Amino acid sequence: GAALDSVYFRLFPNKPSYGSELTFRKIIVSETEPTLDYQADRTALAISLSQPLEIGQAVDVHMEYDVSVPLDNARGYGTFNYQNGVLLLSNFHPMVAVYDADGWNLSLAPDYGDPIYSETSFYTLELTAPQADIVITSGSTLGKRENEDGTVTWTCVSGPMRDMMVVVSDRLSCSSTAVGFIRVNSYYLPEHKETGETVLGYVRNGLRAYQQDFSAYPFAELDVVEAPLTAGGMEYPGLIMVAESQYQAGGEYLEFVTAHEVAHQWWYSLVGNDQVNQPWLDESLANYSNVHYYDYVYGHSRSELAFQNYVRSRYQKALDLGHDDIVNQPVSAFSPEDYGYIVYGKGAVFLYELRQQLGDERMLAFLRAYLADRKYKLSTPDDLLRVAEESTGEEL
Repeated sequence: GAALDSVYFRLFPNKPSYGSELTFRKIIVSETEPTLDYQADRTALAISLSQPLEIGQAVDVHMEYDVSVPLDNARGYGTFNYQNGVLLLSNFHPMVAVYDADGWNLSLAPDYGDPIYSETSFYTLELTAPQADIVITSGSTLGKRENEDGTVTWTCVSGPMRDMMVVVSDRLSCSSTAVGFIRVNSYYLPEHKETGETVLGYVRNGLRAYQQDFSAYPFAELDVVEAPLTAGGMEYPGLIMVAESQYQAGGEYLEFVTAHEVAHQWWYSLVGNDQVNQPWLDESLANYSNVHYYDYVYGHSRSELAFQNYVRSRYQKALDLGHDDIVNQPVSAFSPEDYGYIVYGKGAVFLYELRQQLGDERMLAFLRAYLADRKYKLSTPDDLLRVAEESTGEEL
C-alpha cells in the first residue's frame, strides 16, 4: 500500500535465545550491492533500494549467508538446536518483515512466547544432507537426488505458509496414515514407537475434528515430530513438534498438547496474527479448539473434564495467586508463568464462555466466518470482534 525505499528482513538466528549468528557473505539487489542497516539487536536488517519500489512492482534480493546451529540449546523452547541427533531449523533464513498499519514491524519477543510475525509465502527448498538422514519439512518432498560425494539433495515445496520448518535426523522412525487425501506422518525415536503411533492417531483425529467444525485442511500432508523441546509442543504450517519429554511421560496431557498443536493449522497457519504483541489471538483459540477435538472424539462429558483439567485450572491458578490480568497484551507484559495462565488459560475460558452464550451453532458459524474472512491474511482483535458481530448480529 506504499512505495518503499527499503525492504526489512528478520534475522531470527541473531536473537539471543537462538544462541546463534547469521552473517552475510553477499547481498545483491537488482545487480547492485545495497546499503545495510541492522536494527532490533541485529534481528532486523533494512536493505536500501536504489529506486523506490512502487505499488505492484517486484524486486529480486539475492543473499548468501552462513548460520551456525547451537548444540543442546535449551533457550527459546529449543527450536533452533542440534540435540540427541535431531537438527531443528526454525526460522533459519532471512524472512521479510511484516509491513502493517504502523509500518515495518520489528517487535522482538522475550525468550518465551513465539517470535514470529509473518505474511504468507510460497517456499521452494533444496537441502543437501548426509545419505543416512531424513529431511522433514513444512512442505512436501518433490524428489531426492544422490550426489557423487555420498550426500542427498532433497527438493521440497510448499503451499501458502507463514514459515518453513525443517527437521533433519538419522534417528527418527516414521509411521503414516491418511485422512482422505491428506498424508499424516508421525516421526519418533525408535524407543518410543508405541507412543509415536498413538500420537499419529491423535493427529488423525484432530484433522477430522477441525475439518468438520472449521474448514478443510489446505495441504497435502501433515507431519508430527518428536523433538528435544523445552516447551510441550510447537507449531509450524504443515508440521508440528511435540516434546520428547511428553512422549516419555505419556498420558492424556500428551493428547491435549497434540490436539492443541494441530489446531494451530487453522489458528496461526491459515489465520495469522502478531504473535509477539497479540499472542492470545492464536494461542487462546488453539486451546479453546481442544473442546471441539474432545467433543468429536469422546463426547461432551470428556470434553468438559479435559477443559477443566488443562485450561480452566490454569486460569484458576492465576486467580489463586492474585495474578489475574488483561489477555490482550504483548508476551513481554507477562512473566513466563502468567503468560501460560492468562494467554492459554483465561483467553480460552473467554472463548468457551462466549460459546455458552452464543450456542454451539452460532459459535461455529462465527469461527467459520472468521476463517473465511482472514484466511492467509493477518488478523487483529478488531477483526475478531467485527466478524463475531457480523456473523451473530449481536453487539459483543
